[in-house]
Amino acid sequence: MAVVANVDVTEGPAAVPLPAPPAKDFMTDAQWETLYALLDGVLPSVTSTTSSTVKDKKGSIVLSDTEFEALVDEAVAALSDAPPRHKIKEYLEFRPSLDPSFREDCLRSLASVPQRGLVVTVLRLLGTYAGSFILTGYWTPVTHQPVQARQAILQGWAASRLTGLRSLAKSLTQMAQKANATYSPGFREISGYTDKPGDWRRVEGYDYRFVQVPDGPGIHELTTDVVVVGSGCGGGVCAKNLAEAGHRVLVVDKGYHFPPSQLPMTQAAASHYLYDANGVYFTDTASTGVVCGGAWGGGGTVNWSVCFRLQDFVREEWASRGLPLFTSSEFDDCMDRVWGFIGAGKDQIRHNARNQFLLDGASKLGWRGDAVEQNTAGKEHYCGRCHLGCGSNEKQGPAAAWLPAAGEAGAEFMEGFAVDRVVFADDGVTAVGVEGVWTGRDEHGRLDTPVSARRQRRVVVKAKRVIVSGGSIWSPVILAKSGIQNRNVGRHLHLHPCNLVSAVYGSQDLSSWEGGIITAYINEFENLDGKGHGVKLEPTCNVPFATFALQTWRDGLDAKMLALKYRHLGSWISLTRDRDTGRVYPDARTGGPRIDYTMSDFDRQHTIEGVIALAKVAYVSGATEIRPHLPGLEPYVPSAAEADVDAVHGADDGDEKRKTRAQAQARYKPGTDPEFTDPSFAAWIKRLRAADNKPPVVMCMSAHQMGSCRMSAAEDDGVVDMAGRVWGARNLYVADASVFPSASGVNPMVTAMALADWISRGVAKDLTSV
Repeated sequence: MAVVANVDVTEGPAAVPLPAPPAKDFMTDAQWETLYALLDGVLPSVTSTTSSTVKDKKGSIVLSDTEFEALVDEAVAALSDAPPRHKIKEYLEFRPSLDPSFREDCLRSLASVPQRGLVVTVLRLLGTYAGSFILTGYWTPVTHQPVQARQAILQGWAASRLTGLRSLAKSLTQMAQKANATYSPGFREISGYTDKPGDWRRVEGYDYRFVQVPDGPGIHELTTDVVVVGSGCGGGVCAKNLAEAGHRVLVVDKGYHFPPSQLPMTQAAASHYLYDANGVYFTDTASTGVVCGGAWGGGGTVNWSVCFRLQDFVREEWASRGLPLFTSSEFDDCMDRVWGFIGAGKDQIRHNARNQFLLDGASKLGWRGDAVEQNTAGKEHYCGRCHLGCGSNEKQGPAAAWLPAAGEAGAEFMEGFAVDRVVFADDGVTAVGVEGVWTGRDEHGRLDTPVSARRQRRVVVKAKRVIVSGGSIWSPVILAKSGIQNRNVGRHLHLHPCNLVSAVYGSQDLSSWEGGIITAYINEFENLDGKGHGVKLEPTCNVPFATFALQTWRDGLDAKMLALKYRHLGSWISLTRDRDTGRVYPDARTGGPRIDYTMSDFDRQHTIEGVIALAKVAYVSGATEIRPHLPGLEPYVPSAAEADVDAVHGADDGDEKRKTRAQAQARYKPGTDPEFTDPSFAAWIKRLRAADNKPPVVMCMSAHQMGSCRMSAAEDDGVVDMAGRVWGARNLYVADASVFPSASGVNPMVTAMALADWISRGVAKDLTSV
């Protein structure tokens, strides 16, 4: 056994070093320079004609001295606690594409996306005169163009009729904005964001003792009663229940454990160690980014504490599919046990500004909204960085609560074990274990060293029962690679796709990276079709890279000025209970997951209604800029709204009327809908309704994956029966959100835990009766 010790830290989380970046030889040096030239167009240096700071002004937007000083004046006026003018000038003149950390982050991002081939092909063509002319309209290659031309090229691609070019522009602007928000020194200094929470203190976590595999020839063999594949919300519950029932349990996971003393991580480290796919999977069409926990504790290590019980109308829908469990008292008991163990409640909540805006907006607009229970065992947990790991250990997820309870009952644990397949007996039906590859830490307990320098060996775990709890992305992949022939494996995938809205609140200091991430919601629009499909409106995580990666890029100057306002900006999601589905399947080359999902026209119409509602919430809560993440739609700026009003009325009929119209937001009366009281806002909402949120041009985000091994009353309609047993197999179960019959419509953690409670208690009884 090896102990993952708590590091003795008093000043902040212990640093978790990144491994060396991947090789960059999939592109030539010339192609990399072309990429950096394009990224200059996304986030250029902005300087003045007489500045001596910037030597190569081809990579800069050059303003007259008067224009540059006016821009600095604008920045000073926009900030609540503005830094000295020279700091703002340094920030504006900074050229991200020359920064080694920025370049490395772009390399890590580009190396991990399945669409890399398209980017490489375009960059190769841009290096030729003919290719440059075809793609940009200029014979001169991008690297020899002034930055204004590079910016214009990206703007042209973003508005192109060719979906491929629009998607390429989206990918490049997102990559640049993410890298800049992660590493820009000027951004951090001006915004005040730090990796360490202000109230951070060293906390002892559970003293995990992980099974170690010795060196040796051949396959190493372990034996247990139940092997649980996955340490997330499903696996943690299963492990606790089965261990407490007296059975030998081994929980295995491809991810690794990080104690509270190493949390929260930096944004870059969290993306690499706490998530799959360097932070995000992209669907085959690059239309949806799928965020999936990849460390010990799974999604429960990085989720945002939200606790919803499965709503009655969804329970009734699932029961109507021949699954009476969901309207039974037994399922009530499962939910109650989970609720009690995680200490779900809302009396302790202290809302930050973003959550309070949502509640106040609902009240003013006459909509249903409420606080959201948190799994923090009665503690306030004013933490905005749980996306990067919970340093307080207050969040009662798998790694902090369920798995320690399992360990106290005798369960064993194995990190770094990537399961390839379920092993069957000679009959091809009876599961008798799992097989995969275990990779240990290096001799110092670190993970940034190359795999070749760490112990690695194939392992077979023999077990009486196998429970696959790898989540909706990995569980179907494991089943498919194990030879399960059911055509439903991997299908019926629901993602709760989200569109986003951001808003700036003048010089009001929100510091949105502090405080509970989701402590409030609006459910006024959860049933837009009369059949339970619609949206919930929630805040979203506001750490820098999550805030800026998905911002709609208009031009380089706008992007740099928006980032300056980070302290004054908040973001929300329109979370869609999707009716229509996609699928997960194994990549033929890597064996890892591929995701085929594009939000349907039916579902995206619901999403846009949520975006409109969020814009209204921002309006009535006093936002000074409202920015839906929709390309081609300009932000709504109330103080500049008179032009819109004149467009509606057909003429400019005087300064006084124009001033009065611009003050409509300030005169807003609760109980009214601003779409019908402010003509300027109404004109903008009309343009918003007409905006194209059709994938893949608009990037949807998903943090909830469900249904890819769905529960069913008959084998031809799903993957598992009502007990969680895989149809057509013996002693093989699935227990995670992949067994949901359809989308839950709420954050799925509690429902996944309740189903795992039901399934694992059935497994325990089955074992006892043998």
